[in-house]
Amino acid sequence: MSAAKKTAPKKPSAPAEEVVVDEVPDADAELGAAAAEAKGDEVLVEHGGKTYVLPSPLDYPVDVVFAENDFEAVRVVLGEAQWQEYRKARPTIRDFQDFNRKINEASGN
Repeated sequence: MSAAKKTAPKKPSAPAEEVVVDEVPDADAELGAAAAEAKGDEVLVEHGGKTYVLPSPLDYPVDVVFAENDFEAVRVVLGEAQWQEYRKARPTIRDFQDFNRKINEASGN
């Protein structure tokens, strides 16, 4: 008679990591931004009932690289006239965050 072979109990497998996606990328917006960047087209951003015209991201003023925060970066990208137009609406921080998000999305960032 042969001896019974002992086997170690199977360890439960570790649960698979759950992947949570907060945002679904907007492929159309990303492709549009990439095409505009490649061609050097201006980018239009609608916000607060106004249309803002931004240069292609590769045509942003180099000063945007030296901006110390999002406010400075948006001001450089918009240019002084459009920045002042935006400020006339007396935007809140929440409104600025939304506007900044729109600019980033339209620019492919």
